[in-house]
Amino acid sequence: MSVPPILAAALLAAGLMAATVDPGHTQAPGIRLPEAVRPFPPGLSGTLVFESDVAGRPAIYTLALDTGSVTTLAGDPGFTSSTPRWSPDGRRVAFSSNRAHYDGATPETGTADMDIWVIDATGGGLSRITRDPANESDPTWAPDGRSLVYSSDRDSRGDLYRVVMATGEVTRLTRHFVGRAIMPAAAPDGARIAFAAQSLRAGAFWGYQVHVLGANGEAPALTTTVGGCWPSWSPDGRSLAHVRLPAGEPSSLELRDGPQLGHSRVLKAESLWSYYPRWSPDGARLSFSVSPAHHEGENWDLAVIDVQSGAWTRLTRGPGNDRLADWKK
Repeated sequence: MSVPPILAAALLAAGLMAATVDPGHTQAPGIRLPEAVRPFPPGLSGTLVFESDVAGRPAIYTLALDTGSVTTLAGDPGFTSSTPRWSPDGRRVAFSSNRAHYDGATPETGTADMDIWVIDATGGGLSRITRDPANESDPTWAPDGRSLVYSSDRDSRGDLYRVVMATGEVTRLTRHFVGRAIMPAAAPDGARIAFAAQSLRAGAFWGYQVHVLGANGEAPALTTTVGGCWPSWSPDGRSLAHVRLPAGEPSSLELRDGPQLGHSRVLKAESLWSYYPRWSPDGARLSFSVSPAHHEGENWDLAVIDVQSGAWTRLTRGPGNDRLADWKK
């Protein structure tokens, strides 16, 4: 049975209905989808989930890598939904959003607190996981899919916490980490959590560094020698990719492996900022985002890069910032 257009538009706006539309077309009047490049690169498989602000505030979309088809998963121009992450079985997506605080309120009268949410890959089964009045963000799944690690400013500028999905039980993993602890990434072995922290003061700002933490909160060990953020573990847990932030240059991607992750090499899209790396399921590629500038003048597009050759290609184009992709089979 078809859904009346007016009802379909309302469901789309509420994030309760997924719409598959050819890239560049509109899913409802005034609401535009991120645009995939045409022709779309051949030889890719799986699905990216990502955020884009092409329709207003950041919302969650998927990109089918075999066809280049873009689908709306969750979001609305009135609130923010960001940092999506596939569950280990690929059936659910965790993300952060302030949608609960705009339920029945306008952005002017509502609060902007972010919480962790989970939604089915089909666009149904939306559930709120955290309810603290602070900001919870950057969720990452434990390998068994039973818990989520995230960053919260409930008692600091930012520390890491774990929530058990079935019970809602919360465990704090870091306590008043110098600067703040954000952007966690759980390793496939379940024993380690990589994260970013603004831990070193450089002039008038706090510089980002990547650390590795024991999964139960053991003391972290510094793993980067230059600024870095947004870590991502390879599927076999032997390598760590992260954004590399050299002073005065566009960012690049750094791959670290070997004992204590001591070996490193750099991948980048020449003359562009390279950000938000996530591994392909087979470990052969990284999805990431490219932009001619960072912050002012930024325009992020999704891209993919071969880990061995360094050859890269763009996946999306056009207006809006398409970023923070995560890849499943």
